[in-house]
Amino acid sequence: MLHGYVIFDTQLQHQEAKPLPIALDLVLATRPNASTGIERYAINLFDALRGIAHDTIAFVDERSTVLNGDGLVPVKGGFAGWLALPSTKQYRKQLFDTLVCPAFPPSPLALLNKTPVARIIHDDFPWTRSNAMNFRGRFLFRDLETRMASRYKSIFAPTDLMAHSLSDILRRDVVPIGNAPGIDLGAAPPADRAKQQLIAVGTIEPRKNYNTILALEPYLPADWSLAIVGRNGWGPVAANWEKHLAERGGTLEWHGHASDQTLLALYQTSKCFISMSLAEGFNMPLVEAGSLGLAVVCSDIEIHRTVAPPWASFVPLSISSEDLANVVLQASNNLPAKAAVAAYSEQFSWIAIAKRLLRQVSQ
Repeated sequence: MLHGYVIFDTQLQHQEAKPLPIALDLVLATRPNASTGIERYAINLFDALRGIAHDTIAFVDERSTVLNGDGLVPVKGGFAGWLALPSTKQYRKQLFDTLVCPAFPPSPLALLNKTPVARIIHDDFPWTRSNAMNFRGRFLFRDLETRMASRYKSIFAPTDLMAHSLSDILRRDVVPIGNAPGIDLGAAPPADRAKQQLIAVGTIEPRKNYNTILALEPYLPADWSLAIVGRNGWGPVAANWEKHLAERGGTLEWHGHASDQTLLALYQTSKCFISMSLAEGFNMPLVEAGSLGLAVVCSDIEIHRTVAPPWASFVPLSISSEDLANVVLQASNNLPAKAAVAAYSEQFSWIAIAKRLLRQVSQ
């Protein structure tokens, strides 16, 4: 050492420091039977990221079977595991530049150290319609998020619409990052639209407005069936779900927490997809259905106008059940051309989203 300076090897002086990888918190997104849109988003984003930045890591529920391959760091799962993650040995021994939270907020403990946190928030619903959420949802996605938002290095949203809304709510910049289908549409079987089937996808909870979907079913012709894919959630419809199933006999098919293969098969044997959601951050199933060439009927809300395919039929939330059934039948008789479906599906790419995220977090 000379005059307070350290003398390094000449080669080391000219060697550029290798940037540290990023890490994703997927602890809650990979817990068993987790299959909502934000969880699928998180899993697909990580898969795309490790394809272009091979040293990307993800903290996952040790019970998870939804991911395999490189970059996985198994930790204790569930909400207890999520909360304790930053204090675990597995977390502390990893070297990474930024913690990305693409599904759930980070554990508050993650903000106690100096590692930057980037958060992807999917929806303004926790602030605009919090009365339709259960206590845990309000605490995680509104109360906790609001308190921690100012300490995030970056906040992203899946669409321009959500970015603008969340920016106003959180009083800071929110960058649109993009979204894409949650399942591998290339694995879909050939389409067979001969069956008179209407499909709805999403957790049974108030925001999805299943009351309206269930109410239209008696107005469909006798040879039609309604397939619903999604786990039972909360709210009045969910509380009486078994009763709804019993009342409708074989015309209402509930597939619960379906595998990707089952969901793809149901898309490909349905004529029409329906979503009467009160609010959405993106509506991944709608985009999946459109990308596979189904007719689409959806509530006339701003986000649907942004992401739905050109052939979608938009209906007011106040539409009568009989009129809604007629719209479904009319849309199902006018399926889109293959060229239109191909042009629509090309808009959505996980690789493009991953590259966008890497550029942003490296700034």
